[in-house]
Amino acid sequence: MKLKRRQWEARSLLFGMAAGAGAALLGNHFMSRNADKRPSQLLVNRALDSRLRQSQRENRIPLNSDHRYVIFSDHHKGARTLADPFQQCEETYLAALEHYYDSGFTLIILGDGEELLEESIERVIGAYPDVLRSEARFHPERLLRIYGNHDIHWQTGEVVRQFLDPLFPQIHYHQELLFVYEDGLQTSGEILLIHGHQGTVESDILSFLASWVLPYFRNFQIRTGFGAMTSPSRDACLRSQHDNRLYRWASQKSKLILIAGHTHRPVWSSRTHLDKLTNELHHLLQLEPEERSADHAETVRQLIEEIEKRQNEHPPCEDIVKTKPCYFNTGCCQFADGDITGIEIENGIMRLVKWGQESGVMQRKILEQNHVREIFFYL
Repeated sequence: MKLKRRQWEARSLLFGMAAGAGAALLGNHFMSRNADKRPSQLLVNRALDSRLRQSQRENRIPLNSDHRYVIFSDHHKGARTLADPFQQCEETYLAALEHYYDSGFTLIILGDGEELLEESIERVIGAYPDVLRSEARFHPERLLRIYGNHDIHWQTGEVVRQFLDPLFPQIHYHQELLFVYEDGLQTSGEILLIHGHQGTVESDILSFLASWVLPYFRNFQIRTGFGAMTSPSRDACLRSQHDNRLYRWASQKSKLILIAGHTHRPVWSSRTHLDKLTNELHHLLQLEPEERSADHAETVRQLIEEIEKRQNEHPPCEDIVKTKPCYFNTGCCQFADGDITGIEIENGIMRLVKWGQESGVMQRKILEQNHVREIFFYL
């Protein structure tokens, strides 16, 4: 009788879960015409509203014209297996840290610095001692850390003290940070820094299931190599959908810039780099013959090649038109070609930067930049 009862309870549980999932899908279907009313959007809104209120109470940091910050996210440092995509970016990241340490920057790691859902903490720490020691140089005065969904273990103080105190004594992890920039009436505002998973069903609300499932996926990767050395953003549509949700939330706020990670796709002023290149190409093609430079044809050719390359590597899917420059994304530190991207804030200027090898030389390249006051002026 006990066995039958347990079987019935299990069936009831599965039926309840299936019914709940079906109801959610049905709700999404009927509300799909109004994206602002979809349950997925409302969950993100509620979570980010909570984080913003929390940061306004506890984590307000004045942003002055002489401050220097560099923000990286989504390293996913693993155990040097086939399932560890950070390996090809290690050299690039170390070179970037050397530059920022010598230049007086404060390092902000915006979540998922370590892959702790697929690997044990001991294996990850043992795999990257040089990287952790390089990061530790910034601690305590010049290091700020936010935990994400893949290193959520760092939200527990006892775990942090047990494993990180030898390198980062008394380090404290945040869920969010808030920069406060004061200039003029039209050019002041707040910059909210979060990992970006907040409000998602799979990475936030049901995050407790991930620690059960992901180790099996890691073993599958190690045995097959599948998905191990490819782009970290494996699902273009899901990535775009979440970028859309983060943008919708931020676009409803006044004088607020949102900087996130999580999706692994660099975004600047709510536009992807592909958006920027496409706009540049459109502008060049609209020029009258007398307005074109001598290398116009070659510039157009190179732009078309770059656009095609980026469309193949990171295909756009379900992106919406974003007209308010309120949403920014750091990208990640695990691109398959060894490149990493991040966001700098230096002397009031924000930049999207890329680090990587070009002609055998490690280089830092500025992809986009604007003064903070200019961004706030349009918000």
